[in-house]
Amino acid sequence: MAAGKGSRISSITDGMPKCFLELGGIKLIDHQINTLRKHGIENIVIVTGYQANIIKHHYQKEKYTFLINPFYEVTNVLASVWFAKHCLDNGFYFMHADTFFEPDILYSLIESDGDIVLSVKKKNTIPEDMKVIVENNYVKQINKEMDCSKAYGEFIGLAKLSPKVAPIIIKQIRNRIENKNGKDCFFEVVIQDLIDMNLNVYCDDIGDKKAIEIDFPDDYKEAKKIYSSLN
Repeated sequence: MAAGKGSRISSITDGMPKCFLELGGIKLIDHQINTLRKHGIENIVIVTGYQANIIKHHYQKEKYTFLINPFYEVTNVLASVWFAKHCLDNGFYFMHADTFFEPDILYSLIESDGDIVLSVKKKNTIPEDMKVIVENNYVKQINKEMDCSKAYGEFIGLAKLSPKVAPIIIKQIRNRIENKNGKDCFFEVVIQDLIDMNLNVYCDDIGDKKAIEIDFPDDYKEAKKIYSSLN
């Protein structure tokens, strides 16, 4: 998901897509793509919006699928996923293009059991985090609004959805977009819908592995420290 403008970090992006911020001279989105390809995932779909042509030009020699959310300024992530709905039938890995994570986190997600699996960081959360409640390794609740003191930790923005559940997810996204004003929703609202439908959503706890979503300048500073510690 690479559609957002990144207004909260615009002071350092200089008009470029947020996913073009660099760690060790490598763009955030390239860190992700390199990790995907390292683990044999070559069918890569990039949903763009802000500065879509710049992102597409960067990968002009690659055989990736580029989609665009033309309403990126007035919608949230769920709408971007909706524009990729025809690519989801065979199952998919979901990730935000502004997240930096250790490659082993993706490996753990790939190897995990379950049709719906979320990578989760156990931590003391802050209001900005996409928080989760976990019971017996199942995610029971996911949203930003919950009381931080009740949260197990943070969903870091990586998920695995199998072919078995893909039709259910597509149907629920359609329901949200067409009937429930889903344009303003995060993708995670559909994950909560699946939980409410009694589908099992597994927690793949990343333990002491490092991951950070870069929303603010201070996040970028912390990401640089994490990158340096890993290299």
